[in-house]
Amino acid sequence: MEYLNALFPRAAREGVSDIHFEDDGDHCFIRFRNRGVLEIVDVVSRQVSADINAKIRTRSRMALVERMSPLDGKFGFQVDGRVVDVRVSVLPLGSGESVVCRLLDQSAHLVSLDEIRMPEDIRDAIRHIISQPQGLFLVTGPTGSGKTTTLYGILKQLNSPSIKTMTIEDPIEFRIQGIVQAATNLKLTFAKALRAMLRQDPDVILVGEIRDADTADMSLRAAMTGHQVYSTLHTNSAIGAIPRLLDIGILPDIMAGNIIGIIAQRLVRRLCPHCKTPYQAESHEARLLGGNPDAPRPIIFRPCGCERCDFQGYRGRLAIMELLRLNSDLDELIARRSTAREIRQLAERQGFVSLADDGLRRVLDGSTSIEELGRVVDLTDRM
Repeated sequence: MEYLNALFPRAAREGVSDIHFEDDGDHCFIRFRNRGVLEIVDVVSRQVSADINAKIRTRSRMALVERMSPLDGKFGFQVDGRVVDVRVSVLPLGSGESVVCRLLDQSAHLVSLDEIRMPEDIRDAIRHIISQPQGLFLVTGPTGSGKTTTLYGILKQLNSPSIKTMTIEDPIEFRIQGIVQAATNLKLTFAKALRAMLRQDPDVILVGEIRDADTADMSLRAAMTGHQVYSTLHTNSAIGAIPRLLDIGILPDIMAGNIIGIIAQRLVRRLCPHCKTPYQAESHEARLLGGNPDAPRPIIFRPCGCERCDFQGYRGRLAIMELLRLNSDLDELIARRSTAREIRQLAERQGFVSLADDGLRRVLDGSTSIEELGRVVDLTDRM
């Protein structure tokens, strides 16, 4: 279909991460997620929507007649000499179907740890943590928060002919030379793959996601037996990973001493350096930013828009992060099943910087706006 043959290359050229096709019964809304934000790019009739759906199903090798169950598939295309993989998810709705296509540009440059836009203190701390010979390192955050980029950046840092690195992913997003990569399937779960990998003499293991107690337990036991293990977990904060693992049945004495670090991260849009506009923070913004209430309100920036940023006011994205570095004192709290609040209080006394605080210092240095930060981080408890 000519429409799709034009839509997907356009999305790839614009750097779109996801294309959404949402059927409301009468029309289909087509939206692009670009730099983390969704925007409507077209609205088509139900007849055109049905044709789009059939074409995507055919290209993804999905059953055309299955309308009652969620489906997953994939296909690829080329644009400007680049290969782009597409992961397709179909969800039945009361009014039709929702189809989401994630675009993975295989020619995209995999950034190293040094190239990821993150605070230098966190970068230095990560380097120190991954220099340890064994332990479990977790990266947490919602879908689209840059977890894979951070983990691949760490693997790229560690990659060496003298080290055997293996990954189990769902699916493999990018191929990395020198690393053995496997993908899950109906018969090969994360836990089964991890058991098999431990018989392959690895030094470093990446587990795409910890989804259940079996995978979590195997990851920790691999860390206990002299391996570096990296994985992701869906929690809202770094400290929240501890109660999450307890909730799925992991014993605290297995966690204590074997988790070496936890990152929580989000991606925020970076203000366009060519058109961002300075202004004196409003009173409520100054309260969020902290500082001396008697001092003049700080100068911060808001988006404006120019030709260089397509009149969006933002250009590119950067990571805001919080890093929990585990030590004997925190391990003792974990072993005692202490609450997340108790763990946070001790971590803050040791210098822990929260996502909100890291984001606010990015507002103060002019990297992003306070509105953009509030889009991805809850700031209400600071008001």
